[in-house]
Amino acid sequence: MYMNPIYRHRHALVLAALLLLVSPFSRAAQVLDYIVAVVNDEVVLSSELNQALDQIKQQFAGRGPLPEEEVLRRQVLERIVVTKAQVQRAQQGGLRVGDEQLNQAMEDIAARNGMSLNQFALALRREGIDYLQLRQQVRDEILVNQLRQREVDSRIVVTEDDVDLLLEQQGESDKVEYHLAHILIAIPSDATSQARDAATQKAAQVVSEARDGADFAQLAITHSDSPRALDGGDLGWRRGNALPTLFADVVPELEVGGVSDPINASGGLHIVKLVDKRGTSGDALVKETHARHILLKPNVLRNPQQTRAKLEEIRQQIADGADFTKLAKQHSEDPGSANQGGDMGWQGPETFVPEFQRALDLLEPGELSPVFQTPFGWHIAEVIDRRERDRTEDLRRAQARQAIFRRKAGEEQEVWLRQLRDEAYVEYREQPDAG
Repeated sequence: MYMNPIYRHRHALVLAALLLLVSPFSRAAQVLDYIVAVVNDEVVLSSELNQALDQIKQQFAGRGPLPEEEVLRRQVLERIVVTKAQVQRAQQGGLRVGDEQLNQAMEDIAARNGMSLNQFALALRREGIDYLQLRQQVRDEILVNQLRQREVDSRIVVTEDDVDLLLEQQGESDKVEYHLAHILIAIPSDATSQARDAATQKAAQVVSEARDGADFAQLAITHSDSPRALDGGDLGWRRGNALPTLFADVVPELEVGGVSDPINASGGLHIVKLVDKRGTSGDALVKETHARHILLKPNVLRNPQQTRAKLEEIRQQIADGADFTKLAKQHSEDPGSANQGGDMGWQGPETFVPEFQRALDLLEPGELSPVFQTPFGWHIAEVIDRRERDRTEDLRRAQARQAIFRRKAGEEQEVWLRQLRDEAYVEYREQPDAG
């Protein structure tokens, strides 16, 4: 089943660095900088690690005592290592984040904080936060997201038969959402029986502490081997039909606040907490947009600036009266719509990537957009018409498709991350002697 590349998998881009504005941190003077780890051909400096530690401490300030410094330091360093391994893989694969795309991401962050980009930069400076360093963190997050889309998401196929089967099986489960938190006690595939016994005992102890009232987020930071450990194990809200396979039978049986027994599955022992749950509405009256577009992608013969310039020429031809359909068939590099003259049909508000949807939202019917950029390349778009429609059944199918994708993607990404980490050369180094 083909999916138009500008249509998005509803996969949130996680930018932990954004917490810097609302949770400013102070930077202690660094007496000495040294290498704490080597990741392939890149080093991690103590200053980078200490800065990340400060961010995590501020993020969890006021939520009770954090784990011991050494435990927290190990978790934060592991996150840095995994992020660097992913960024390196992305760069080796030719993925890049252009300045215009990065600027748009920074403007979005500023807007979510109720500021312009200039106001945001000044606010960061007042808090002692390096704006250029934050830009680099955001650039890395975008790169990592692009890498996961290419190496994991793009390989996942959801068929109409998959959707039909889920709708048949789920009953009312799509009308309930669960807020989950998770702890993974990892068990390597080649672990000895003693190591497996030790992991089993550790998982039982964690469950016991969680049920006795210990803060689950702190337990996750201290003990979890999951990539979400430093987020307190928070998995966010999931519909019943989007629960990870290994949780699907367990979570609906938990009371709010309840903690599961350890679940033995791929990667180790999983512990899940039901933080909250809520019902959802089944009706869906949505605004749909009928639009068409032309997409050009940079390539080895045409850099981003040349690509944009060519599309500006095409846009001017259309503005001067040339036929949009003919030019789209001639030039557009979107395989899903080029043969239809760029026509994408009627689509709902959650169909496209955010950058594309924003551009459409600014247009009146019959209006041609300026040239704009998304992760897929450069576009011009025209809104043909808009309408409201009851899409309850369509929405159920779309949500089921998303649920299947999210479930498969979550499971595949976990395996992919472990493999990427295992393939990386990682060397940890001790602090040098003061003398």
